[in-house]
Amino acid sequence: MLCLRQVCLFALRHYQARTLSSDVLLSQINNCTHEDEVFSLVGRNKARLSEKHVGIALNVLWQLQKKKPLLLRTSDYIRNHSQFLTLCFLAENKVEHMDNEAIVDTLYSILRLNVESHDSLAGVLITEAWKRLESLSLPALSKFALCLHKQRGHFSPLIGKIAHLVDLKLDSIQDIRLLATAALIAEGFNSHQALVILKTMQKMKCRHSHLLEKMVSVLHRHLDSYHVLQLVKLTQCLVLLHCHDQELFGKLKMLLFGFLKSSVIPADTAAIIRTLAMLPSSQVEEIIINKATAVLPQCRLQDISCIATALVKWNHYDTMHWQNTSELHVKLLQKLNDWGFQRLQEARNLNLLLEELTHVNGGWLQEVISEETVAACQRLIDQVTWENVLQLSVFLIKTNYCCPSLLDRIASVTVQNINKIHPLEMYFIVYLFSVLNYDPPANEEFFQSCIQHLTSNLSCFDTHHLVLLGHVLAVAGYFPPAIIKTVFDVSFLSRLNTELEVLSDTLKQRVRSQLMKLNRAVCLECPEFHIPWFHERYFKHVLCKGISRINPLRQHVHRMLAEILGGSHYARVSVLTPYYYEIDFECILDKNKKPLSYMAQNILTDDLREIQLRHDIKNEQREALPQGAQRIALEFLDSKAFSKDSNRLKGEPAVKKRHLEILGYRVIQIPHFEWNSMVLSTKPEQMEYLRKRLYETQ
Repeated sequence: MLCLRQVCLFALRHYQARTLSSDVLLSQINNCTHEDEVFSLVGRNKARLSEKHVGIALNVLWQLQKKKPLLLRTSDYIRNHSQFLTLCFLAENKVEHMDNEAIVDTLYSILRLNVESHDSLAGVLITEAWKRLESLSLPALSKFALCLHKQRGHFSPLIGKIAHLVDLKLDSIQDIRLLATAALIAEGFNSHQALVILKTMQKMKCRHSHLLEKMVSVLHRHLDSYHVLQLVKLTQCLVLLHCHDQELFGKLKMLLFGFLKSSVIPADTAAIIRTLAMLPSSQVEEIIINKATAVLPQCRLQDISCIATALVKWNHYDTMHWQNTSELHVKLLQKLNDWGFQRLQEARNLNLLLEELTHVNGGWLQEVISEETVAACQRLIDQVTWENVLQLSVFLIKTNYCCPSLLDRIASVTVQNINKIHPLEMYFIVYLFSVLNYDPPANEEFFQSCIQHLTSNLSCFDTHHLVLLGHVLAVAGYFPPAIIKTVFDVSFLSRLNTELEVLSDTLKQRVRSQLMKLNRAVCLECPEFHIPWFHERYFKHVLCKGISRINPLRQHVHRMLAEILGGSHYARVSVLTPYYYEIDFECILDKNKKPLSYMAQNILTDDLREIQLRHDIKNEQREALPQGAQRIALEFLDSKAFSKDSNRLKGEPAVKKRHLEILGYRVIQIPHFEWNSMVLSTKPEQMEYLRKRLYETQ
């Protein structure tokens, strides 16, 4: 993304130059380097000054002051200058014609310049901003709240309204600037507003310690006003945000236990039990097991999952706490599993089943009931319609199951009802087939129908969603020109760069990674698009602190390869290829199947524990191989490379194989279920296996 920023700069400069050239006076004001230059322009052009000129001029005056050390600032000179008085008079008279951003920026500049003698202007600007409060953008709202905080003595009644808007906007948009503003006015928050901000901080994984302290202070005052589900969510947020206020957690535990004793709703009971397991130094108590046992016959799958997750967490936390309840615990876990299986076997309505499965997450689904759940969906396959293919697709993605009958049904229903399915929902359906590397019977018709529907509705997607969509299609081997040309347009990349600033760290990293992968795929598979590879600096930034660990398996295999090939200098470990794929081992065989030596390669010794990844791929010597020679990539694949129920290779490792072959490698992929099988339980058997794979005829 460092490269992305550079790619965008040219377009931004070009756009800025074109805009400014359309208003010479505006350009001149923006280019001023001293206050007197601003005042000179104002004096010569009073009749021509629009509300935009006035706002920019006041902002430039503040920016010039801000650059100076505090002792060298000339605020008094500015405030008393006749042309500054002119600017203030014009601003007051033109305020209704200013746009939202200009009003707030002008107010901010006035206040930062400490213009006490012009309180009337500040009042006019605040009144106008107040009228437009609902339509202010997040940055403008954040800055306006900051202005009000500065003027708290005169405008304290407005703080409550700002807090309400913070509440509304944080419900739908994540913005770190608004959270910083919230810290300034936190004391005025009610219980609901405090909860909204904590929920937003959790979504953003925002560790704003000052704001968290403020929220804890508010919570101590309002804790008794929350109902049970609010208390559950509140506790979860505090734990995930690493709050360390033990007094607050003590109060929460006491309140949760009170709700647990009186709870008669299974979903509430399950949520309380799971939340109690999250509390620091928490331990299972007999009342919890008894309560869970009592509500179990009324529980849905998501409720059972919550209770099972809590029990497993307690078990991992400290087995000593189970001395008095271990037998009850084991019996309850078995009852949970049995009841889950029974509920799946008795399911008769696919929509109701999928609705329950939507809220089931975690290890219980993956490790205990996934196979039975897929079987239940297969049994109800005739109930798959265009209205529930999205939920079914999301469930199959979550379970990592490749079930051909269900996938074929999803593909068929999708093609038949393509215009009824929203494009954003279509993304998840395509993602399912892409990530599982599955081709339905009418594969070409399915993907072409999806692509046509998606490309006809690109306006439905945010910029970062388009990147994710382009990557998913590329994994499946499709590169629609409309999507590729849109994503790699300079103006699009500029918008993406701006949007990334307000995304959560997790989503931001995912988008950056998938943009890189899409860039790599287009360069390798579709050179006709003439898209440049612009992620060199991104990789150097990522890899500068990255070290590839030489784990025991790699050491063991390298020694065996050395024996097979005739020396350790015939095989390289942890190789970084062009376009930054890392492969476990590389060797070169000539046309007679004889190994070629890497004399310049650092030799891996028995006591070597790690090797620094080589960063400068462009400078790496990749001389042409002798005629008939073959470069071999040897890859070990763990369980993540395969769908859960089969030995089917998933999309990402399949793409890697495809790309390495384009780069000139013969790729040997060794699955974990072959390498770890009883057949290869001894070194001689492993040696023979590697020898056959290296020298096999393609």
